[in-house]
This record gives sequence, C-alpha cells and structure tokens, in this order.
Amino acid sequence: MNRYNLEFDKKASKDILALDKSVRNFILNELETFINNFDEDYEKELMKLTKIKALKGEFKGLYRLKLRTYRVIYEKQGDKLIILVLRVSHRKDVYL
Repeated sequence: MNRYNLEFDKKASKDILALDKSVRNFILNELETFINNFDEDYEKELMKLTKIKALKGEFKGLYRLKLRTYRVIYEKQGDKLIILVLRVSHRKDVYL
C-alpha cells in the first residue's frame, strides 16, 4: 500500500497548469509513478541515477526530481507521509 500522498503547493499548481497539456500529462504521470513506487530503496536507486538530488544552501531540506528538461522541487514531510510539490518548471527557471 502506498504510504505517501502527493500534494501541490499553490505555486506548484499554477506551474503545472501553465504547462503545455502534453508536458503537464507527462509530469503528472511521472509523479504518479514516483509516488506509487516511493520507498527508501526506490529513493536510493533514483539518487544513484541522479534523478533525485538533495538540495543545498537556501534550498536545504528540499529535493529535486529530474523529468526530462523539467524539474520538480519537493519536500518530504515524514510525520505526515506527504510529498509536497513546491515548484514545477523548466530547468532554466526552476530555482528563480
């Protein structure tokens, strides 16, 4: 059974809605796969493949998920078992 839920910050919801429909569908499908398979082993495997990265500096405590040329910035909230998506944007704009 899936232990995590996927929630979108208000800004991330706007980011998703602003994307082209095909890109939006791709990202939402990938996020669904991500959340359905998410566990400690899956996370470690994605980190080895550099699909996931723990961020540093002002973004410490957040993670980046690579999806083609797009980046999803998310936060794990362990006690609530929620993955909160904070940003979804093209890689050139995601950290702005």
